[in-house]
Amino acid sequence: MSVATDRPAAAPPESPEAPRTALRVYLLMVAVGAFATTFAQERVTLGNYPILFHLKNDLHFGKEQVSEFFMWATFAWNLKPLAGVLTDAFPIRGSRRRLYMVLGGLLAGVSWMALNFVRNDYPSFLFVSIVLNIGLVLASTAMGGMQVEAGQLYGISGRVSSLRQIVMSVSQIGAPLLGGWLAEKNFGYTAGIGAFVTLGLAVFAFTYFREAPAAPAAKLTAEDRARPGYRPTLSVLGGILAIGTAGTVSLLTPGMKNVGFSLFALLTVFLLVLALAMSRVENPVLFRAQGQLSQILKSRTLWLAVGMLFLVYTVPGLNTALTFTQSDVLHFSEAKIGTLASIEGAAGVVFAILYAVVCSRFNLRTLIIVSIAMNAAGTLLFLKYSDSTAYFTHGVIGAVAVLAELSLMDLAVRSTPRGCEALGFALMMSVRNFGIALSDVVGSKLMDQYHLSFTTLVLVNAGTTAVILLFVPLLPKALVLRREGQPAT
Repeated sequence: MSVATDRPAAAPPESPEAPRTALRVYLLMVAVGAFATTFAQERVTLGNYPILFHLKNDLHFGKEQVSEFFMWATFAWNLKPLAGVLTDAFPIRGSRRRLYMVLGGLLAGVSWMALNFVRNDYPSFLFVSIVLNIGLVLASTAMGGMQVEAGQLYGISGRVSSLRQIVMSVSQIGAPLLGGWLAEKNFGYTAGIGAFVTLGLAVFAFTYFREAPAAPAAKLTAEDRARPGYRPTLSVLGGILAIGTAGTVSLLTPGMKNVGFSLFALLTVFLLVLALAMSRVENPVLFRAQGQLSQILKSRTLWLAVGMLFLVYTVPGLNTALTFTQSDVLHFSEAKIGTLASIEGAAGVVFAILYAVVCSRFNLRTLIIVSIAMNAAGTLLFLKYSDSTAYFTHGVIGAVAVLAELSLMDLAVRSTPRGCEALGFALMMSVRNFGIALSDVVGSKLMDQYHLSFTTLVLVNAGTTAVILLFVPLLPKALVLRREGQPAT
């Protein structure tokens, strides 16, 4: 997720060598930034299995406690739109990218080192993990800004986006494989590798990337100051009421307090966004962001897409529950569990290429229906999950999951209003990230507190995923009844 600027594309310098050299710098920084901020994450990549098994085996946490830890530790990723506004509006000594990447890398690197020393003190472990993810979010946001700037300056938005995705995919294949192996070793090895990668990012950005000081944004005109501020609509107020009600009910329900707290945390983030849209500001960058937020908040199409994403990603999840089943029931080694996750990543890369081919041959509604149906059906493979079927199952799951993910990302891109593409997309990705974390908590809670078996949870996951197909007809036809490359009607 990157944060776009409204700066027009600049003409390349007259020297034939200068633009090529500058472009190489941009591309290398995007590649290094994408690798480090993906590879060194606590969830999904390097830290996932070492931390999960440390919590499970050393601190004796259950499935629900583990999923709740990851939800709070990685909550900073839900704040990425605010991080984008921060880096755009408040340069550090004239730097909107380089020094934020350095700061983020330092925060993450020091936090990785600190984790090894506080690993047996859970409150400290959680606090340091939160700081670690704040650092990664800052560095990732700065990297996204570099990606957008390179695409605008040199007209290569597609190629630089592909570069970022390829590097991230490689990280998502290699890091779980390494993480599974590290889970069987002393936690200090994981902390050391995480610190090395993130501190290396900070050093590389500080020494290699040279950034021209950010030019001051144009001052606000009298016409700008006279522009009426945003006023929330009834639907927005209704959404606030719905989240607040759900959070209150969860807090009052035994065993649901963490879900309630998470919903109120999400509501707090939304209220911060709403306050930014409504406030009177003099900062030109914030003023421009307000205009984008107002357009986003008024977009019915975007909120229908947000609702679809939230429904898909909050079905009761299998992530932590599956790892416990692999370890405690099937007695897979940590290394084998990491290998299975890497197989999912590799299958995802192959089917991401396939999606690029088929998206121009079928309309988006067909792609969404087929991919979600395949996802629900693929989940049923876990009903016969065993040592002999594990590799095949994870290959299929990796394939169908990426098809569903890409069709939904396609929907998110099409739904974002023109003129605020990056910020609108970032907001939708925040909903996605929150949904994934909440999904894992709900799935683990159903097993730990309500004593559902893993088999029953698989059926619940597949069934609720399939039910979401009933909402597809509600999506705007203008968005979903055209193929990739067809003009909007």
